[in-house]
Amino acid sequence: MSDPDSLFVNEFNELVRECEVFICITRDSDLQKEACNKLGNALTQVSAEKQSAIANGNEQYANFLLGCQCVASALIAQIKMWLLLKEGRPDEAWNELVVAQDSLSGAMRAHEGFRHLAQHIQRLDAIEHLVFPPQVFLSSGMIVSQQICSICGGEYEDCEHVKGRPYMGTFCTVTLIPSMVDHVAIVDNPANKICRVLRFSTEGGYRNRMTWRVEPGENNEGTTEGITAQGIVATLT
Repeated sequence: MSDPDSLFVNEFNELVRECEVFICITRDSDLQKEACNKLGNALTQVSAEKQSAIANGNEQYANFLLGCQCVASALIAQIKMWLLLKEGRPDEAWNELVVAQDSLSGAMRAHEGFRHLAQHIQRLDAIEHLVFPPQVFLSSGMIVSQQICSICGGEYEDCEHVKGRPYMGTFCTVTLIPSMVDHVAIVDNPANKICRVLRFSTEGGYRNRMTWRVEPGENNEGTTEGITAQGIVATLT
């Protein structure tokens, strides 16, 4: 079991084909939840297999298994997205959509064996624009004192690793140590689609941009400050 043709990977692919059936809103919710549980168990098994590949120094296989983890995470997120929409929780469903998009993109970066996922990303992009209303995205600018590489732990500008690339089954990420927040801006193409305006002030409270319902809360009515908004400007990951 040291390459993508192994029995382990064949069994994983079979599970993926089984669970892909449930990435539609019309599927029974209980069956969708069962599929999520199966995929969750598969994630545990893939993680253990990846640790074995790492221990054997097999980076090619470790990166392939990283891609498998991304695929399972994307399927779970897609199924959860539909479940949350059926439960009337569109803001949380949006977050799962973003997780699914990022996970499929990650799988394609992890290993060349996942290049075919481009068509699945296009499907999610269509869902973003056809199922959800247009979003107002936010981006925060920060002045940073350090940029720490997750692979070597050193200053990112001084190391040889590249953000987003896989190294022995792990993506290189950069931890920013901010010294101050410089600004928050509205952008069309954000680095993180989780960062967006959630609500804005209106008569009687705040209007939820996703549902368009007016939710109770203090606003700026009667002041000269204009419309106020509440949103997410940064996440931990």
